[in-house]
Amino acid sequence: MKRARITYLIALPAAVLVLAGAAYATASANAGTGRSAADQVRTAEQTLLRAEVDADTHTAAALLAPDLQLIDPTGGAGTRADDLANIGGGVDFVTIKPIEPISVRVHGDSAVARLKLTFKVVAYGQTVQHDGWTTDLWERRDGRWQLVWSQTTAVPNHLDLFIQSLQP
Repeated sequence: MKRARITYLIALPAAVLVLAGAAYATASANAGTGRSAADQVRTAEQTLLRAEVDADTHTAAALLAPDLQLIDPTGGAGTRADDLANIGGGVDFVTIKPIEPISVRVHGDSAVARLKLTFKVVAYGQTVQHDGWTTDLWERRDGRWQLVWSQTTAVPNHLDLFIQSLQP
């Protein structure tokens, strides 16, 4: 009886330490490698921005869902094919950089990312430089995050000119 109790008293703390160590290792691995869902979406956002600047349609295609719907800064609606055509050379994305940390909210297999960005693009022979906001809806499909909806709103450099441009 004494021997069983001694074994129990030794085994119980050892089991607790093993379980605590496993939990700590799992938490450390997730924190250290950025494997939380929010961090995965932030990484996907940064990878997509880099692909746009590099005109890397292969990388962008892996991140854009086949049923992607987007609204560009001009208010135009677009598809995945439209976006890939722009990335592939229709628009020269000279720079696109977050100017604030990327905010992400995750709910199950969906995540919303909000980014404040600075843009410099050349489109239709015009160079445009401005700030903007992008809100992206990501879904985890087959174990990877894909962009399904995106809307970018330009922040005008000259509010008076912008208001004037909206006049009938």
